[in-house]
Amino acid sequence: MKTDNLPSPEVLIITDEVRRHRAWFLVVGLATVLLGAAALIFPVVATLAVSVLVGWILTIYGTLAVIHAYRNKRWNGFLWSLFGALLALGAGVVLLFFPTSGALSLTLLIAAFLLTSGAFRVLLALRLRPADRWGWLLLSGLLAIVLAIVITLLWPDAVAWIVGMLVGVDLVFSGWASILLGLAARRPA
Repeated sequence: MKTDNLPSPEVLIITDEVRRHRAWFLVVGLATVLLGAAALIFPVVATLAVSVLVGWILTIYGTLAVIHAYRNKRWNGFLWSLFGALLALGAGVVLLFFPTSGALSLTLLIAAFLLTSGAFRVLLALRLRPADRWGWLLLSGLLAIVLAIVITLLWPDAVAWIVGMLVGVDLVFSGWASILLGLAARRPA
């Protein structure tokens, strides 16, 4: 049982890491805030951009996976591998040609991402808890979880703008959390 009020050595190591890389925290935080602001100003464009980006990712992955499957035809899992590759390729092509329709399912995928990302930020904040300004990271994680719930509740009515807007809000808060951690690292331990 700990009787003093000093943070554990584990927390001091994390704080030293943040201090050593504080410039990166500031740069990444500022870039994240700016990207989030752009998504808030143009939410429909941001929603379509996310849909098209995921379309390209799935198309490239699907193409590579089809090539890989055909190069390993004798493998026991060839048919399953080929099926999965064709599914990814098909989904990617559909998203590229119909990004608005793809945004419907992508909206739920974004909600799942925000929920997971928020949970990880909450866990990280609790791990950093004795550190200065850990509460901003906690707030950022909780906000991501709330945004995931809002997306799910508004689905499918607000698909055209909700993903872009909510991802923008999440990026702004995530960026501020990174900036504040970087600023807190300026002070000596």
